Amino acid sequence: MPPTLYLIDGHALAYRMYFALTAGTASQRWQTSTGEPTAGTYGFARELMRILEQEKPDYLAVAFDTGKTFRDEIFPAYKATRAKMPDDLRPQLDRIRQVVDAFNIPRLEMEGFEADDVLGSAAHWAAAQGLGVKIITGDRDLLQLVNPRIIVYLAGDDQNFITPEDVLHKLHVRPDQVVDYKALVGDKSDNIPGVAGVGEKTTENLLAKYDKLDAIYAHLDDIEPRWRNKLEAGKENAYLSYKLAAIRTDLPVTLDLEQARSGIFEPAKVETIFRQLEF
Repeated sequence: MPPTLYLIDGHALAYRMYFALTAGTASQRWQTSTGEPTAGTYGFARELMRILEQEKPDYLAVAFDTGKTFRDEIFPAYKATRAKMPDDLRPQLDRIRQVVDAFNIPRLEMEGFEADDVLGSAAHWAAAQGLGVKIITGDRDLLQLVNPRIIVYLAGDDQNFITPEDVLHKLHVRPDQVVDYKALVGDKSDNIPGVAGVGEKTTENLLAKYDKLDAIYAHLDDIEPRWRNKLEAGKENAYLSYKLAAIRTDLPVTLDLEQARSGIFEPAKVETIFRQLEF
């Protein structure tokens, strides 16, 4: 088995851990004596230490979102239906960055792009170097990246890394068809519109027969009229949705692998921030 790069989706993991720890508990449980909230930071740090101790990755890096992206420019309503980030989670993202820095783990960020795009580009770069890649996230969007060299772990969902065969079993489409699938079905969580009136089963059948979005539109005359009419009317939304759903894998993201070697850090720095957070 080749050396493996672990890539952590910082924001997605923080969200998943925050909600897992705060569900049904008093908020005071997850704050310091000075009132600083800690649920997201604690959950992230716990998962990070689990990875370091149990999985012993060869290399490790963490990607973060930076703000507005190109998707917001081409579709201002992108993610508009998402609930606002909890007020007590927002300041924890800076703390999580400090934890990552204390562990001497490279942080990957790029203005104008989501962490997904940075992860996708870093994963493809690493795979091209001959590395195996394991992505830790809470976001099912990243399943489109899965291939024989890149696998995904959904924190709080699956206890095993997801392979191409697993994606087919879960979503009924191959990883390389996930974006085509979302182009037609849409994605309510990200407010991606898809094609009105075209549902999951119809999309699965169309992709089973025609394989990709372009081929579906190239064979509209062969498709049953009730679906053809919907596809014709929704073509613009289908291709917009494709652009919104597709994770970029071509950004100039590279890693200094020596810096990314896991477990090389000064324990005193980690102890200092953990004491501040009263872990």
